[in-house]
Amino acid sequence: MTPKAPPSIRRQLMAWVLGSLSAGGLVLLLAAFWLTRDEIDEVLDDSLRQTALLLADRDLAGALPTSPPAHPLSLSDTESKLVAIARRRDGTLLFSSQPELALRFEPEPGASVQPAGGQRWHVFTVVQDDRIVQVVQPVSVRNEAAAEAASQLLLPLLLLVGLIGALLVVASRRGLRPLAQTSAALAERDARSLAPLDETRVPAELRPLVQTLNELLHRLEVAFENQRRFVADAAHELRSPVTALQLQLQVLERSRDPAERALATAELAAGIARTRRLIAQLLDLSRSSADGALPLVPESLALGELARTIVARWSVEAERRQIDLGAETRTDARIEGDREQLEMLLGNLVENALRYTPGGGTVDVVATVIDGAPTLEVVDNGPGIAADERTRVFDRFYRSPEAMAGGESGSGLGLAIVKAIADRHGAAVSLHDGRGGSGLEVRVRFPAAA
Repeated sequence: MTPKAPPSIRRQLMAWVLGSLSAGGLVLLLAAFWLTRDEIDEVLDDSLRQTALLLADRDLAGALPTSPPAHPLSLSDTESKLVAIARRRDGTLLFSSQPELALRFEPEPGASVQPAGGQRWHVFTVVQDDRIVQVVQPVSVRNEAAAEAASQLLLPLLLLVGLIGALLVVASRRGLRPLAQTSAALAERDARSLAPLDETRVPAELRPLVQTLNELLHRLEVAFENQRRFVADAAHELRSPVTALQLQLQVLERSRDPAERALATAELAAGIARTRRLIAQLLDLSRSSADGALPLVPESLALGELARTIVARWSVEAERRQIDLGAETRTDARIEGDREQLEMLLGNLVENALRYTPGGGTVDVVATVIDGAPTLEVVDNGPGIAADERTRVFDRFYRSPEAMAGGESGSGLGLAIVKAIADRHGAAVSLHDGRGGSGLEVRVRFPAAA
């Protein structure tokens, strides 16, 4: 099946304008017909009246024949097709210029319209003491005259519609030229040509479209730059663990002592685990970024339930590290969000807190409301993060000196993932001192409920 061709703006514009002009011309012709008909009615009604009064005022004594003439005039002999009739008061015919016209006798003075001979007639009647004079004219005469007068406008209207159509074609081509130029400029672009389009000579009607395209080009440029930076950073970060795995494998191959081989095997397994975790975090970051492939699937979530779910999920790891992990629910507030990504956000915060909190410490996950805004807090009593480092820890692959000094391996992606997910949900992430001024509190504040 052949696909339907897309609609053309130029054709639609011409169809609407020419259609409107044609409809307007038809209305103009009808209006001209009725106005001309009214004017003709006034003129010919006055002519009927004057003719009837003229015949009535004549001294018809002995002037009117007692019988019609031998050769009466035909209606086609005159353009006005007037018929004169004279009768006595009793209705006896004295004279008729058209004897075959069977007009009924109505001795009522003034103008009227009567049917006769298969058509309608305008009649003007003058009643006197000794006679009744009538002058009649077919209604069709007036219609034909009005139609002829109105038809004189038909040719000028057709010429006007044709002229306007030609001017419209020229105007539409000139008016749509900037759109064609914009389309050509976009067609010349490639993935590396994302500079904004020139708006200086764009018509006001097209400027919103060009501005929208420029905004889209800017977002694409930012997305491509983020992608390039992400790929470069990921390649750089993966080089080190892969190199370490290769060295550990070489050590394992050269080991002869069973204890040495066991140690090399353990180090190789740990390196593989770190590499797997790095790759998993890279995938999480890619999926949670604003330009990632996974769309949000929002649903109504209770903050307290979310906090308890993540605490239960990480309780075994907390026991292994001898850290007191708990959930504190201060509100039953609900938010709209993607469950999987919000669990990833809170899971990364809890994992970071457990990783850098020493044994015997505490980590609390708090669901609360601050100034009307639903908020999640993860509070620990670990080493914390210096105030001047708190703005940088959200950068990809960045690790603070405190984190590296703690001896824990990490990739520097946890808080970057948290920030990306929070941004997609319209939430704000901030870092604060923990309770009593020690440790760290990470606060995720969601938009206040309407």
